[in-house]
Amino acid sequence: MSRQSEFNAAAQAYYDAQVDISESLLERVMSWWRGLSPQRAAEGSSAVVREFQTLVNSSRSRSYAEGVKYHNAAREAATGEPAPDSTWDGRDLAAEAGQSKTSYYVHTAPLREEMKRGRLDDPEFLKSLDETMESAGRNLALDAGRLAESGGRDALAEARENDAEVIGWYRRTDADPCGFCAMLASRGGAFTEYMDPDHFHKGCHCQTLPLFRGVEIPAEDAAKRDEYLARWNATPGSGAEQLKTFQREFNAERKARRDGQ
Repeated sequence: MSRQSEFNAAAQAYYDAQVDISESLLERVMSWWRGLSPQRAAEGSSAVVREFQTLVNSSRSRSYAEGVKYHNAAREAATGEPAPDSTWDGRDLAAEAGQSKTSYYVHTAPLREEMKRGRLDDPEFLKSLDETMESAGRNLALDAGRLAESGGRDALAEARENDAEVIGWYRRTDADPCGFCAMLASRGGAFTEYMDPDHFHKGCHCQTLPLFRGVEIPAEDAAKRDEYLARWNATPGSGAEQLKTFQREFNAERKARRDGQ
């Protein structure tokens, strides 16, 4: 297998692992959530929050390990050597726990508000409460997936900072990216100061992947780059105005496509 083929295979394996981590966690969080009563979920006791944090942490740990594994595989394919252990700063578990706690309270806020609106012996209120409960759980599960994938993304961000063999990075998009990710992907390996390569929304499986001398962006990702770049070049305006127009139009088409499915 050529260096490029090994590099491409490493990227695909990492992407697939991240999707699996996120999607499997989503299912586990939803299963756990459906075992909670609306009252207990809305109350958000320390015990409930810890249960959520444990679910997220286990997946985030796996994701971080996958990020280290991928960087080493990609680097070795390009240079013949894996990265030194000093490449990674290590996880800040306290900060991660704080992120999970914040996510819980942010995404359950609508449920707490709904609980104030009616009586538990009112059928119409109970129906509305069930809908709010389901929506809050779904949003919480999606954000749990984002937090889990942050493990691998954090590992790769550390490697970009600490590994001198990294010469750049590029955005690999999922099958249905938002306008922001498509814009980043259109840049290939070039990023400017207003682009945050580590910005990801919930439900996003896009990744920021490293580049090394001797290998190129995989052909599939390069084709997406060219597609998005052509669209960018056809977008009127310049600077922030062009960026806003590109994202607005791209996201509008994405929403229409999803609504039609």
